[in-house]
Amino acid sequence: MAATRRPPPPKRSYSVTSHSSRHVQYTDEITPREMALSIVQAQYHIYHTELSGYLAGADMVQDALTRYALGGTSRDLYQTFKRFRPDKERIPPTPTITITSRNWRDWLGHKSYYHDYLDFFDQELRLIEEEVYTKTETALTPGQLSSPCSPTRTATTSRMAQLVAEYLTPLIPGLCASTGALIHLGYGVEFGSRLAMAEGLAYACISYQPATTCFIPSNAPSSWDQEQHQKTGTTASTAGVPKKSPTVSILNMIRNDKRLDGMFDAGFQGCLNVVMSSRVSLLKSYLGMWTSQVHSVDEALKDLSQTSSLLLFTATNRFGDQQQLDKHLANVLLATHAARFLIHVLPNASEREQLLKAIWMSLVATFVVQGRPKVTLSQQQHQQPVMAEVNPQDVAENGGEDEEEEKGYSDLQGARVPSGKWKALAQEAIHADHQIVSKIVRSLWWAEIEHGSCGGLYYNAAFRAVGDDPASDESTGPGF
Repeated sequence: MAATRRPPPPKRSYSVTSHSSRHVQYTDEITPREMALSIVQAQYHIYHTELSGYLAGADMVQDALTRYALGGTSRDLYQTFKRFRPDKERIPPTPTITITSRNWRDWLGHKSYYHDYLDFFDQELRLIEEEVYTKTETALTPGQLSSPCSPTRTATTSRMAQLVAEYLTPLIPGLCASTGALIHLGYGVEFGSRLAMAEGLAYACISYQPATTCFIPSNAPSSWDQEQHQKTGTTASTAGVPKKSPTVSILNMIRNDKRLDGMFDAGFQGCLNVVMSSRVSLLKSYLGMWTSQVHSVDEALKDLSQTSSLLLFTATNRFGDQQQLDKHLANVLLATHAARFLIHVLPNASEREQLLKAIWMSLVATFVVQGRPKVTLSQQQHQQPVMAEVNPQDVAENGGEDEEEEKGYSDLQGARVPSGKWKALAQEAIHADHQIVSKIVRSLWWAEIEHGSCGGLYYNAAFRAVGDDPASDESTGPGF
């Protein structure tokens, strides 16, 4: 890590109302972007307590940004906030230590220091905004960037991306069992949110687990030949489901591997930790197999997208004869989406490879903990899931021009928004009863933009996700 760039921050106390009010106000004049930013601001320093491996306020921040990006109106976002916000008063934490750029590694993995890490990263990122403001003489609202094309926003996000890369790089090997931190940090990078970046980095620091670093050696050179890959191209087809998916083949081997038999007596996160700590050699051998079968970051990202989508589509848990989409495997899909943006802030190919290896290890461990379900490719090309209220035969009527229908998106003020058949699904996802549905649909939509339809895999999975949205978290029917 680079030497100290500035004096360490002073120790200071936290106030419930020091950053923003928890009250989000709706008016006819407020834009969807302003509403999304106000929700993000309202959650900051209010509901960021770490609970059972997840940030208490992370879902609301991610949900607001996702529904805004899918085309949600100000009223949609406001109603979502009122419906899903946690009705819990935060107990202001007492600062215990002062974290600086010199000692920030000393308390990795200690959950009690989350607020201290947040305070440190908040100041680091805030100083970047202030420096850009000083140079450009352009006013910046805290937590809000100016227009997407402005030099101020470009300079600010570029500097923030450098800081994210600086701290994320040494953390990656210890995040194999914590996709939640990568997901939240990915939102911060994708949407240029200083607040979400600070939360994501702090979350990553307390989620760091030294036991998983053995899977991804630090400073190891990249094993993927980028130049050779560019000459030969990928082996996967963009027009249909690939005949051979490296990860699917490996998962089917893992499914029949008796060395992974047995029950893990713990909660999900506890089971994940047990699998990774007790099956090190075995899992490293499978990771080596995957690394040798993909040949670039792009190919690895595509394989992760297809496999995580397929796992959702084939379903994992079951209630009677009904299939249930699994929220833990959904997090692997969301982490893969986050990687699309995080790889662009990492400067070297070896670091990008490490990030995708960490997500792949999380996928495999989650697959084992969730019962090693059977993964099948052939059925997905022809199976059309049942869903209420959205008729695939009618989605063309909701689309735009033929070109937009083909692409699945249109450009609106420099941002991509769903169009064609995806527009109908996006609207269903915006009004879904479960928070994770909109995030799944947007991740799948983006995967189709990046990798092609893959025989309808991504759209069918999104179609299924909307159709299986439960009426409540207590639902025992198909859903999450």
